Amino acid sequence: ALIMGFISKSAGDALSGSSSFRQVLEKLGSRGTGPEAYLSFAFLIVATLLALIAAGQVSAARSEEAEGRLDHLLVRPLSRWGWLVGRVSVPAVVILICAVTAGVFAWLGAASQDAGVGFARLFEAGMNLVPPALLVIGIGTLVEGVWPRAASIAAYGLVAWSFLVDLIGGIINANHWLLDTSVFHQLSGAPAVAPDWTSAGAMLALGLGAGVLGAVVFERRDLSSA
Repeated sequence: ALIMGFISKSAGDALSGSSSFRQVLEKLGSRGTGPEAYLSFAFLIVATLLALIAAGQVSAARSEEAEGRLDHLLVRPLSRWGWLVGRVSVPAVVILICAVTAGVFAWLGAASQDAGVGFARLFEAGMNLVPPALLVIGIGTLVEGVWPRAASIAAYGLVAWSFLVDLIGGIINANHWLLDTSVFHQLSGAPAVAPDWTSAGAMLALGLGAGVLGAVVFERRDLSSA
């Protein structure tokens, strides 16, 4: 994020003359030119990295169950609910910290080059990255509860599918029903545009609902090995 901020002014100036780049940004939900336009595109990469952290933690939780390590924990005074909530809460906090850090360090880099992008806008852009990653955790937890062997595939598959669809949507005029299946397409192009907190809230609600439902099913089913 610091490097992104460092190069935002020069990259924005270089890309501002490219009409094709502006068209890609518009399809990705952004607009304008200059450092903010470049950073809105760069933050999409950060969003993908955070979603991969989420998918990795879903896969790690599944591995604990599949390899029998979870059995040794649950024979102690530890409830399934308590284990799963702890297992999900830690990566959620890590994702939040990483998102805030990305926004702050991108601002530090941009400010050092007088890029003209304010702290508030980049802080919001960082927070804008949190909902898709938490939605991945929620859906992964749901699949972990319902069909544990598919949890890792579902989490990584959702991230890969979302990135691919968003990438295609930035190149061609894809159908909006297809684009809406991408968790990244629900992001606004911050900091070039203001975050869409309504869409962010909907993703958070879906992630929380999926996670709670997955925890309820996990509490009732048998443990499943690999």
